[in-house]
Amino acid sequence: SSQCINAQIDLNSLFALPRATNTEILSITAPNPGSLVYNTDDNGIYKFNGTNWSAIDDTAKLKSVILNRNGGYNIPNSTNTYYNFPINNGHVQYIDNDIFQVVSNGTIRILKTGIYMISAELSTSNMPAGNTKYIIAAFRNNNLIAYLNRGSVSLTNQDWWGSTGVVMYNLNANDLISLRYVLNAGQTLHGRLMNIGITKMN
Repeated sequence: SSQCINAQIDLNSLFALPRATNTEILSITAPNPGSLVYNTDDNGIYKFNGTNWSAIDDTAKLKSVILNRNGGYNIPNSTNTYYNFPINNGHVQYIDNDIFQVVSNGTIRILKTGIYMISAELSTSNMPAGNTKYIIAAFRNNNLIAYLNRGSVSLTNQDWWGSTGVVMYNLNANDLISLRYVLNAGQTLHGRLMNIGITKMN
């Protein structure tokens, strides 16, 4: 014969961790190793290992957004003119929707305050011969905050070319980050690979 046991959970006996924001957690003086706290900014449980606080749940989850676009498109350009990367919601490879929202071409809304690593790449299969100025830059709320890469490429013949760059920046919730480029190529360029990646570091 089989028996069926019905169990009821006593809600008064559930164990609840203390709750705190990331700032409050970092301000705790001399926590004991093994201390646990629920981080209300990251919605995760953190453990103090004697030196640092680190997430102990959902560790496989990337706090990132990755957009990638392969060939088959044009890269518009004009002398000393910034253009948003032509990459958008249709090119998302991975996104943590709790932290990022893709708004439009090259533009991503940050949903949580923190330190972020921002990377971007673009390449073309027909960069013209001669000297061509290029810039990859990050804008926050339409204000230039960083050059990920800038310079001049000098080619003897039309050829493949690409550039990439990375920057770290402290961002606030609801900031709009736009990745933009300048290419003084003087002709329509054929896009080959384009990528934007943003990762929340803390």
